[in-house]
Amino acid sequence: MKRKGLVIAICIAVVIILTCFIYIFAGTKNAEKLMLEYLDKKGYAQSEIQSIDVNHSFLNIILSYNEWSIEIVYADEPTSIYYYHIKNDNIVEGGVLGTNDKEDLKH
Repeated sequence: MKRKGLVIAICIAVVIILTCFIYIFAGTKNAEKLMLEYLDKKGYAQSEIQSIDVNHSFLNIILSYNEWSIEIVYADEPTSIYYYHIKNDNIVEGGVLGTNDKEDLKH
């Protein structure tokens, strides 16, 4: 009887973990798509973007912060990271981190 309960608990844990991975994978793809659409509307070509890194945090949901954050590095400004967030299915600018002075930022 104890063995049956252990198997059920393991199965439930596996289902929860797989659901989380699928949620994060699908959400990451959606966030990348939203970000590319946002950049396209702003007039950027994909060749102008060096990298897009999407991050998710379940803790941020609990703490009422942004669930998804996106880091963009532009090809002409590789020492600066531009942060964006998703709020109500819209991209919102978050800030900049880098070695350039504020006056020298291009984006």
